[in-house]
Amino acid sequence: MQLGKKPLHPHLTIRPNLFRWLEESPPHHAFRARTRRDAKLWQPGARKAFLKCLGDAPPPSASPLQVHVLETKKLRGYTRTLLTLDTARHLKAVCWLCVPDGISASRGRHAAMIATPGHGIGAKDLVALDATGKARQEGVGYQKDYALQAVRLGYPTLVIEPMGFGERRDADHMSGKTSESPCQAASVVAMMLGTTLARIRINDLQRGVDYLETLPFIDPKRIGLMGISGGGQMTLWTSAIETRIRVAIVSGYLNTFRDSVMAMFHCICNFVPGLARELDMADLAALIAPRPILVESGSTDPIFPIAATRSAVRRVREIYSVFNAEDHVEADLFEGDHQWSGVKVEAFLKKWL
Repeated sequence: MQLGKKPLHPHLTIRPNLFRWLEESPPHHAFRARTRRDAKLWQPGARKAFLKCLGDAPPPSASPLQVHVLETKKLRGYTRTLLTLDTARHLKAVCWLCVPDGISASRGRHAAMIATPGHGIGAKDLVALDATGKARQEGVGYQKDYALQAVRLGYPTLVIEPMGFGERRDADHMSGKTSESPCQAASVVAMMLGTTLARIRINDLQRGVDYLETLPFIDPKRIGLMGISGGGQMTLWTSAIETRIRVAIVSGYLNTFRDSVMAMFHCICNFVPGLARELDMADLAALIAPRPILVESGSTDPIFPIAATRSAVRRVREIYSVFNAEDHVEADLFEGDHQWSGVKVEAFLKKWL
């Protein structure tokens, strides 16, 4: 008998057999409501189940809104401030606050956006900087500097560097002395401490909302969140928890767990224990309802297959219809691969934010 060439038995394989657990037992907190009243009653319990999967909240900082300004630059059409923000005990987030010219407290309060990046060089990929922090051509790469798209549309935008990306890596990761993924390092340590990297990143974004609420030129009731890929994940997940977020733009992510992150290799930061047993992605969108959501996805995206995205969008629209808010779901399913589109962003924000 030759071993090591192919499975000896179908039940020895990984995904086909583990997926059967999902088929035999649908998510425990899947959205099943038929009335708006029942839908609203469903949300608190489902949100609690989601938070349980994510693990413990990071221990709070003694001064969670302590801000340290590192640099301020006047650029074409806006001012960019590099700062750190205390987000949890012993944790700081690196942020770029980009404020369009003409925005000031004397001119009233304005809607604002928070932008969180996908995998790559980190948050610098949203503000036209290269990996070393030097200016580069605006609008290039798969993320197309979408934070600056919002700024050019007149929205003050806070860009938050996720733990494990860009400037929030260990020294060995930044110097190239290790081939370990920073997300791997952050994830395994977080799990040993009873939490997850996703929970830490969500907390950073929540503290970003706290920070924007302190700025006299920001309307605290008109704050949106946007991101692609891993940033799309954090936009969907954070908006499901943080009800202060008024609108969500989820690019290159909405799908089903079975057809995307569980079906092929994805970074460990996409995973938390037990989540697929509790909720699917459309159910997470149901926790955002009836707040407006814009979904972007490319027709040839290899890691978030378009057929499953179309199915998820249809399901999200069905869910929003229970809230009498089907028109609050907008989709840009464009011809292209895993990249930011941005085509419908201006009209979406003008209408809903």
